[in-house]
Amino acid sequence: MAKRGFETCSTDELVALFVDLSLEMKRADDWLENGAYNRAHKKLRDVRAEMKTRPGDERHALLPLLAHPNIQVRLNAAFATLALSPDAEAALRGIAPLGPGSQPFEARLMLEALEEGSYKPT
Repeated sequence: MAKRGFETCSTDELVALFVDLSLEMKRADDWLENGAYNRAHKKLRDVRAEMKTRPGDERHALLPLLAHPNIQVRLNAAFATLALSPDAEAALRGIAPLGPGSQPFEARLMLEALEEGSYKPT
């Protein structure tokens, strides 16, 4: 596996990067900048993967972000912590009815996949 460059970051630094990347995704989504969105999403996946591999699964540090004021941060935190806490699914249920935007749409898709059993959080 290729090095992602996050091995030396503290948990707090990874959480801050998770928030920054989520905010970039929201900005890029708002401005329909698909390339910027995809680049931020890839880095976010790498941050999440790094946190998961650490002793004790440091994704737990993302749980407070389920109450973040930014919808993209909440959505990404919910996706990252679905296997860790029922609060993540509750956060998705809070996002899903918030309108026609991409974040409520993604929340509805994930809830449907969870209910169907076609997605198993890891």
